Amino acid sequence: MKAQIERYKGVQLTREGRTPELIDAVIKYQKKGKTTAEIAELLGFKSFHPLVSIVNQLKNNTPKIVVKEAKNTYQNYHGSGKEVARDLIADAIMDTKRQSSNVLTLPADEWIMEKNIIYKKHGYKFTAVERDKDTYKQMIRNLALDDNLLNSVICTVNKTIGEVVANDKEDTYSSAILDYCGFIDSFYNEINDMLKRNLVKKGGYVAITLAENDRVIDNPLQASSRTNTYIQNCCVEGEEVNGAKVTNDLVNILVYNNVGYKIVKKYSYKDTKTKMLLFIIKRNEE
Repeated sequence: MKAQIERYKGVQLTREGRTPELIDAVIKYQKKGKTTAEIAELLGFKSFHPLVSIVNQLKNNTPKIVVKEAKNTYQNYHGSGKEVARDLIADAIMDTKRQSSNVLTLPADEWIMEKNIIYKKHGYKFTAVERDKDTYKQMIRNLALDDNLLNSVICTVNKTIGEVVANDKEDTYSSAILDYCGFIDSFYNEINDMLKRNLVKKGGYVAITLAENDRVIDNPLQASSRTNTYIQNCCVEGEEVNGAKVTNDLVNILVYNNVGYKIVKKYSYKDTKTKMLLFIIKRNEE
């Protein structure tokens, strides 16, 4: 009778040297962002080839997470909290120079934020992005009805922020208004990429609006997601965890890990059913 193949966390332990301790070590270094070659060196292997099969089996054994993509076709256009948030963003943008400005923005269909800035101080230019096709069409229709706005928009793009900035160079934008109004796990990589590549000029601002609620906190099927990894590694047993804490801490981590940035303002508000968090981040001048 053929012996049953022994496995540990989805990895076959049939080859010499494969132990649960080795598998745990590989997983530990993967969580730290190490490449297979780097892990091999850290574990004393002369080549990374013995680890390739282990890494592939770990990858294949990880449940695929399907997250419904958040759209920024939100309805939270008005309310005292939203108006305060817009004023805080406008004040930050107006702290920068208008000449040669290029503010990356998510205007949705009504262009309320952009009109607010132009009304307060004319002369700022915008690159407007919207990924939802229907919202984008209405956005273009509304743009054509406002000459001041039309003269202020450099270009409009029906894509995600990540797609738009994929090939952009450092200092492409004077500031960025990322009014996502969704959950951070949808946009974490986009934000990190923008900060890491310094797409906003020195002295410019990155304003990020996110929903406070965290959709994966109570979902055991998403145990390998970024947020739950944070909860498992950073929260002690019995500690109260909520969406505001997770979102706030993850933005803190983003800024901490990208040298040259500072959070200058945080503001929380609720005008509809969803609690929102605004973070205004400045790229240091020096």
